[in-house]
Amino acid sequence: MMRSLLFLPALLLLTWPATAQNLVPAFKESGTVMAPLTIEIYTDFQCPHCRAFYLEELPLLVNDFVKTGKVRLIHRDFPLAQFQFSRTAMRYANAAGQIGKYDAVSLQLFQAQPEWAQNGDVDGAVAKVLTPAEMEKVRNIIKTDKHLDDSVEKDFAMGNDTDHIMSTPAIIIVSKGHRETINGGPPYPSLKAYLESKL
Repeated sequence: MMRSLLFLPALLLLTWPATAQNLVPAFKESGTVMAPLTIEIYTDFQCPHCRAFYLEELPLLVNDFVKTGKVRLIHRDFPLAQFQFSRTAMRYANAAGQIGKYDAVSLQLFQAQPEWAQNGDVDGAVAKVLTPAEMEKVRNIIKTDKHLDDSVEKDFAMGNDTDHIMSTPAIIIVSKGHRETINGGPPYPSLKAYLESKL
């Protein structure tokens, strides 16, 4: 615990016993299940801090740890009450995931966040990266899939009850039977050093 605080001095780090993880859609996972570490990242598509972490830090994490087989990555939704369009964005991302477009739509939602967060036009933002046929499928899923929000609600409950999320982005490091919660996106050099110390 002391070592983790040295690597991440400005962050609140909590350790909890590992519990059975709720199932997540396959499109929200990347990396190998055989990886020695699992990282779960709670984000809100409308959160500016999540945007910065997703666009600046996450690509480095994926390149250094996920693609090399050291980390299995899981994305979790954690809608914050102060953002009125975040649940809509999550619906679009999760619907897009069902047609194999989760990554493209997630990236677009974070990149275009300054626009749709002001006007609420999530549909228009997503339409810029999907074909008309793909958009039709996504809109149909949003209208008809009664279970579309199930994973969001499970993630939110897990974030509150198990991981005690206080802010986003929040990073959960699962290692050797324990879950460690890091609230806030740390600078990548600190996160990298900490992950390397766990491997």
